[in-house]
Parts: sequence; structure tokens; C-alpha cells
Amino acid sequence: MLSLSIVLATIAALLFVPAPAIGQAPGDPERGTLDGSPLDDLPAHISVLTDFGSRPDWSPDGERLVFIDGVPLGDVLELNVATGETRKLTDGFEHMGFARAHYLPTGDLLLCGPTSGPRPSDTRPEAGRFTGVMSVLRVPFDNAPQPLGMPCWEGIATSDVSSRIAWNRSDIDYTDSDLLNRVGFGISEIWTGELRYEDERVLLENVELVIDRTAVSTIAVLEVQDFRPGTDELIFTAYAYAGGEAMSVDHSTGLVTNYSQSPVYEEAEGVAPSGAWVLVEREIDNALYPGPLDIWLLPLDGSESGGEPQRDALRLPAFHRRGRGGRRPRHPALRHRGKWPPDCPAHSCVYGDGRFGMLGERESVRRHCVAPCRGSTDLALVASDWLRCLKPC
Repeated sequence: MLSLSIVLATIAALLFVPAPAIGQAPGDPERGTLDGSPLDDLPAHISVLTDFGSRPDWSPDGERLVFIDGVPLGDVLELNVATGETRKLTDGFEHMGFARAHYLPTGDLLLCGPTSGPRPSDTRPEAGRFTGVMSVLRVPFDNAPQPLGMPCWEGIATSDVSSRIAWNRSDIDYTDSDLLNRVGFGISEIWTGELRYEDERVLLENVELVIDRTAVSTIAVLEVQDFRPGTDELIFTAYAYAGGEAMSVDHSTGLVTNYSQSPVYEEAEGVAPSGAWVLVEREIDNALYPGPLDIWLLPLDGSESGGEPQRDALRLPAFHRRGRGGRRPRHPALRHRGKWPPDCPAHSCVYGDGRFGMLGERESVRRHCVAPCRGSTDLALVASDWLRCLKPC
């Protein structure tokens, strides 16, 4: 959602939205200093999984990735990471394309995509992106998905351990001719519910509003990202607020926490299986007009809150040098279980105006290992010859 975040940040600046006293962006002198593709000099621990696709999500067994083959809408495909084989899951029924696909603990897929209205075109490239409805595509993916009767907007979230899901409700359309009015007076909410299987049917129950934009600011635009394991928290991004912040809301108490509190652009993505940190898309040079960025690790213990980002220790792909023309890693998805060690990220990346595929951080060579120390909430960063993983101090 980076390009649209530029619009939101600009609107926030124009409306003089108050933000925390968080200082100035630290700057990134190496940003965009090289031409060419990030694929020209990938680190040894990062490999190309596919040459197309975006918005990956790991399967419950950690052996497959589901992804979208088009932007903003496309078919849903599944990648066998070990063999490199892909198969299309949505070619057996009529549809208008999907913007999101996430695995459920059952192996089924939670989808978000439009069922009516115009399709993307040269004159309306974003058509259908903001008018999705949720559905469940059941294993073995040979029938049409079952509608859940709820609208969805941008990100959706699925729990790894339960049938709970979360989604956004919004009427904000970034292609609206009166965008300023739409953002200023539109709806932006996060909802949750629980899926219940009844024979061949999937029902959505216990639907409730978790948070609306006024809990952050009057024009903040909220996008849910992930459940934080071991807690009642939902991690979300607040756009049009302090450049963009990685935040959470406690589902049981309603408490809102700003984990990033930084002067730079922050967009939350996948949360570690331990719940100790979250991957964020971060731009440390310019919050109003974010450009080339990288994936960073943001601790959820408050140790980095309000301070300058630790730009070397916690930056993952380091694509910022190849930043000209809008090339950047996007949408990291964390692997939680399976044969690979936990927390192995997969990224989808942007090359100019199009996707150049999905990348995976794989085994071998020097790594960082993140370990929550016993008796302490701090994170210990140590060198390792393994994948990014969790283990006792």
C-alpha cells in the first residue's frame, strides 16, 4: 500500500494532524545510490522463488505459499517451495479477481475480492480493489468459494491457532475524485469474527467491531495486519498519522499501543511466532513521500519506540541502495512451522511499475537470530549460521 500511503501522508500534512513528538527522520545516505535491479546482487541467503506474484502467505505446514498473480486483482496460486511448482487455485470458477488470500489453520483459504462492479482497466486501474467481499475457498480448491457476507478492504488477518479472523471495513477509495473529503469523513474500522464449519457450510459468527479510526486520530486510515501470538492484540498500521505507524489494539480491553512512534514511514506486516517482534516496511529518509524502503524488524517490547531505528542490525534485505524507480521489497510473510526453522520470511518485490516476483530468505550463511531472554523483555541479537529463528538465550 506504499504508493497510496504517499497520498495519505500528504493529506495528513495538509490537514495539520497532530503527531507524537518523535523527532526527525534520521536520513539514509545510501538510499537510491545504485541503478539496476536488486536481483543483480542478491545476498547469498536470499533466493528467487518465482519471477511473478505478490502478497505471499505461508501454509500451516510451512511447505507452500499462496499468492496473487496480479495487481490490484488476480488469480490465486499456490507454490510448492521445495519443488518450485505452482498451481492456479481459482481457474475452476468465474470470478473478478482477488486482492488477498490467506491460509486458515484448516488449510482452507480466506479470500477478499469483488463480486460486482467494474474490472481494472487502463482508465480505472484500481477498480475492484476497495470493494471486496470475503469468502472461504475449501480444500481441495475444486469448487467456488463460499461467501461470508462481509465486505473487506485491503488487508485481512487469520489466526494460526483458532478460527478467528480480522478485516477492515472502509468506504475510502483512493481513486475518488474528491479524495480529501473521502479520507476526512469516510469510515475506517477493524472487525473480527469466528468461522464455524457446519457440514459443507462455513459461517461467520461473533462478529464485532474492535476499533475505529477515532481511537488514533480523526483521519487515520487503519489496516489490520496480523494477530500477535500469545496475546489478545491485533497488529495494524495507522496511515495518515505521523507518516504511518505500527500499532496494536487489545481485543479484550480496547487498549491501543503505538509500537513504532517514529518520525519515519512504518507499515506493519508479519508478526513473529513468539509475538516478540513484527516485520515492517520502513522508509527512514522521508515520511511524507516514502520511496525506496526495506523490510525491518521492529521489537514489540517498546525498546525501539520513539528512537532512531537501528538501521544496520535490524534491516533485512537491504535493497535501499537499488532504490531508483520504485524498486522495493514488499509484503513479507513469516513462516511459523514446518521443515524450515520458524520466522523465515518470504517477500514480494516491486520493480519499477511491475512485480518481479517473490523472494525467500533461506538457509546458510550469516544470519541474525532473535531470542527473547529469560527474565527480560529485551531482544538479544546474535550472529548465527542458520535462518532467522527463535531460541533460548
